[in-house]
Amino acid sequence: MRIPVDEEDKMKKQEQAEQSENNEQLDGNEEIETPKEQSQDSEKNTNALAEEYLNLARVIQADFDNFRKRSLVQIQNARLDGIASTAEVLLPSLDAFKKVKETIKDEKTLEGIDMLEKSILSAFEKLGIKKIDAVGCMLDPNVHNALAVAKDESKEDGIILEEYQAGYEMDGKVIRCAQVLVNKL
Repeated sequence: MRIPVDEEDKMKKQEQAEQSENNEQLDGNEEIETPKEQSQDSEKNTNALAEEYLNLARVIQADFDNFRKRSLVQIQNARLDGIASTAEVLLPSLDAFKKVKETIKDEKTLEGIDMLEKSILSAFEKLGIKKIDAVGCMLDPNVHNALAVAKDESKEDGIILEEYQAGYEMDGKVIRCAQVLVNKL
C-alpha cells in the first residue's frame, strides 16, 4: 500500500521540524559529547569517588585509633581505681597491726606481726601504693589531716610532730590522708 504524497510530505516536514528543534537545543548551550569525552568524564567521576572513599577510610581509621587509645586509658584508670579501692579496704587491718604491736609483750609474736605487716606493705609497694611521709615534714593539707596542734619551741611552725594514722597514695592520688599532730607556735 502506498502512502499518498500529501501525507508523505507532511511526515518529512514533521521529521525536519523535530531535527531542527534538536539542533536548536544543541546549539544553545549544550554540545554533543563524543564517546572519548564521555569516557574522560566517567574516569574523573571514578577518580573523585575513589578519593572520597579513601578520605572516608582515613577518617574511620583515625576514629578507630582514637577509640583504641581512649579504651586503653579507661582500662588503665579502672585498674588503678580497683587497686585503690582494695587498698582502702585493707588499710584498717594495717592500722590494727600498729595497735596490736603496742600491746604485745611476747617477742616471737611481735616478730610474726612485724613480718605480716612488712609483707602487706611490700605488696602495696608492688602495686604502686606508698606511705605518705609525715613526721618531720611540713603540713601539706592535700595529704595531711591535722587532728590536733601542739607547741614545741624547738621545731618550726607547721612541722608535723606525730602521726596518729598513716596516709597512703598511689600515682599521686591520695588514697587516705595521714592523720597528724602539728606544731603551732
